[in-house]
Amino acid sequence: MMLIWNLASLPGAAQTKKDSAPQSAKSPTQYAPPPLPSGPSKPTPRTAGGHPDLSGMWIERYGELGVDTAFGKPPSRQAAEATKYPSDALPYQPWAMKKARDLFDAATTDPLLHCLPYGEPRIWGGPHPAKLVQLPGELVILYERDTAYRIIPTDGSSHPKDLDPSWMGDSVGHWEGDTLVVDVISFNDKSWLGTGRDAGEGSGTFHSGALHVTEHITRPDFDHLNVQITDDDPKVFTHPWTYAFKMKLVPNERMYEDVTCSNEKDFAHEVPTKSAEN
Repeated sequence: MMLIWNLASLPGAAQTKKDSAPQSAKSPTQYAPPPLPSGPSKPTPRTAGGHPDLSGMWIERYGELGVDTAFGKPPSRQAAEATKYPSDALPYQPWAMKKARDLFDAATTDPLLHCLPYGEPRIWGGPHPAKLVQLPGELVILYERDTAYRIIPTDGSSHPKDLDPSWMGDSVGHWEGDTLVVDVISFNDKSWLGTGRDAGEGSGTFHSGALHVTEHITRPDFDHLNVQITDDDPKVFTHPWTYAFKMKLVPNERMYEDVTCSNEKDFAHEVPTKSAEN
């Protein structure tokens, strides 16, 4: 049976166990990923055309996986979110804030729990890698999550006129100095946004089909990649919302196939961890 609130933290890339021997709940196993390069970072590599080369395997929360749920009970969702609703961090209009809170309270409404994709831009955050491959005139991004991908023209091309709404939207990019600016439109309204800190399982952070995403991607040095994201949704937000993911280069990692709910057998009979009276 599927674990509801830990769907995105199951072992994947950068998630090797330090000790394979069973341990008690009082002493849970911690994940111990391969160490990152130490010492001062080298300068930003550049392409023959002079732009920063964004190519590499990148992870936002490398090694920050917490307790191995196979050996220790994770903190309850209710305790983790006791201070406020996660969606309160987003600039929702009053009616939309109420809807987001209702989605959170329902506890079973996250698209991930129904075997649906993360979608863009939610797919960025967390311990799963993204591999960027920079080619002349385009950037290819391969995500371990959902085994998803994006192919982004970087030659100043405009969006096609006959787009269909999708989970990842349609992306086009152009360079502004050393920053790759990616414009993303044509979303469906089925995915969630996450919390800006991570993918935000169960957060209720919905959006409409009017969502417009702008990404500013920079590589300040050899070992780091910054992805600043602005979500603009005039149908549900009072103003655009900007946050950033700071990615680390992980040259010794590799991709694993990640198929959402591939083990799901009985979601229809799963019950929320949150009691009904709350």
